Amino acid sequence: LAPQLRISTSAAIRPDSLPALPRGRETQAPWSAEDTMVRGHAKEKAQEANAKKMAAMKKSGSQMDARKEGLKIVCPACKAPMTNYKCLQQHYDSKHPKETCPPEDSFAK
Repeated sequence: LAPQLRISTSAAIRPDSLPALPRGRETQAPWSAEDTMVRGHAKEKAQEANAKKMAAMKKSGSQMDARKEGLKIVCPACKAPMTNYKCLQQHYDSKHPKETCPPEDSFAK
């Protein structure tokens, strides 16, 4: 008979004491060098994309400025800004039904 080797339980690694690996990763360790390389690369790509997006936003200007340019007509009754005369007519119909809407010529373009 072959002699049996005896390993103490404190030195042996039991399978139930190891951390569980994600599905499909049974053959690789969870701390694989490939993961850190990919994550670093993805982080750099994300930073580059974010920098491009921020530069494009800075170049395009503020939304508040664009809004101010679009709101050209002001309701004489309540001072609400409107984009065009058609919106002002609808506004008068719903908010000021007893008053008459001023003519379009009275608003400077």
